Amino acid sequence: MKKYFHSTFIALLTLAFLIAIPSFAFAEEQEEMPQYKDVKLTEEQLKELKVLYEDVINKRKGIINKYVEFGVLTKEDGEQMKKHLDKFFEKMEKDGYIPKWDKKHHHKHKGE
Repeated sequence: MKKYFHSTFIALLTLAFLIAIPSFAFAEEQEEMPQYKDVKLTEEQLKELKVLYEDVINKRKGIINKYVEFGVLTKEDGEQMKKHLDKFFEKMEKDGYIPKWDKKHHHKHKGE
């Protein structure tokens, strides 16, 4: 019986360390947000980024379509995800294809 409790205690302790260590590393990574400079891109740079973003968005939509086809997502959920991608693309286009890190999206959770 003692051996069982000892083994269980060791397993739980190991599990706690496996969960805690990556979460500490993730917390540190989140604090180091990239700092993008406020620059004016040329028309050629804007066109190049637009093509790349369109390609990424279309590929992600293709993946979403496959998830719907395979039954992983409902058609409604797939459509909602694709609408979200369209909004993301519109925002990137509006922002001149330069990422804007809004603090409201990168806030700390309660208790941190």
